[in-house]
Amino acid sequence: MAGASNSDVDAEAGAAVPTADDALVFEADRDGPQTHVLIVGVGHYPFFRDGGDDADDAAPLGQLTSSTISARILAHWFMNEYRYPPAPLGSVALLLSEVEEKPFVSPTGNWLVPAPAYAAFSEAAKAWHERGNSDEDNRLIFLFCGHGFGYGVLTSLLMADFDFREQDAWDSALDLGKFVAGMETCAAAEQVYFIDACRRPHGDLLPPGAAIGRSPIHAKSTPRKNFSTTRNAPLIFSTGDDQPARGRTDGASVFTDAFMKSVQGMGARDDNGDWRINNYSLLEAMSHVSLRLTEQHFPEPQQPQGGQARAFDFHYLEKDPISPIYLDRNGYACGPGQLHYEVAGQAIVRPCAEEEYEVELRLPFGGYRFTLKDGETELAHAQQRAAPTFKKARLV
Repeated sequence: MAGASNSDVDAEAGAAVPTADDALVFEADRDGPQTHVLIVGVGHYPFFRDGGDDADDAAPLGQLTSSTISARILAHWFMNEYRYPPAPLGSVALLLSEVEEKPFVSPTGNWLVPAPAYAAFSEAAKAWHERGNSDEDNRLIFLFCGHGFGYGVLTSLLMADFDFREQDAWDSALDLGKFVAGMETCAAAEQVYFIDACRRPHGDLLPPGAAIGRSPIHAKSTPRKNFSTTRNAPLIFSTGDDQPARGRTDGASVFTDAFMKSVQGMGARDDNGDWRINNYSLLEAMSHVSLRLTEQHFPEPQQPQGGQARAFDFHYLEKDPISPIYLDRNGYACGPGQLHYEVAGQAIVRPCAEEEYEVELRLPFGGYRFTLKDGETELAHAQQRAAPTFKKARLV
């Protein structure tokens, strides 16, 4: 099946139509174990600050811009690039809350996706559980991008209809702990949960023991009584306990940027004779990218956090990995000058600014020679290979 367009505007896709209650924007026609993905991106919260006519100006939270951009990027990546031969991609379900509704283009149609009010999320989550329940070798992947509160397992993910003014406000939040516990009733033995939301505790919003949300799937005392496999269900958070998650005003979140760079190769290992990314190498690479993106701007840099997992392969690369080489001159500026090198036989000349003390190059796997010049005068040289997670080299 052809890959989805990277643009959400595709004239050839035809008129956009609403998805069914399952929120499916992609479904493969195949048999056997499959991966089923559920992505929730909440950017527009109508009842939060600046949310529109019904907004609560006293709400402690406002609007988000990077969450729905991130959700769209992630959905396209799964449809276009995700490779896991033991359980190939079977479906992608997507819910988005945006100020202006825009269609989502996939190989199976041009879709208007539901906004993730709690009721709509509940229907999509139950359908996701049902798809995973067909085979213990299925894999389920859940991604949430939006507002949240949390510390440890006490995590609330706020859906689009959350309103702090309502007496039952927390009925519009997902209690992540209860949801993950309930999902153990699904046959799929491998379930991965990515949470891109703040990890600040609920604080004085709730008294001890209060409900912090609800779950569309309820836990059972012996959830895997009739299954032959135990569950492996890691949770990967964008940030640590009592920490915010960083978004952007005009692009993907820090977490999504780190994820994309990691799955393009920074998290890859070739121990098995091919390039694969496992859950631990993914977290290591994402931590590196997140740290670099945030360490110069915030007193506490963002670091993803993972837990409750055994080792497993997450993604197989179709071609050699892309990873960064960092070049520096031992405290001296690299510019003004030009950095000369070759990629696949093609000569590259990259300008270096006067205030640039480190050059980051994202390169395909392999060896490289770098020459820093000022016009025709050679200033410094370096040799290094590009390989995951990253490499450093000094221009001397």
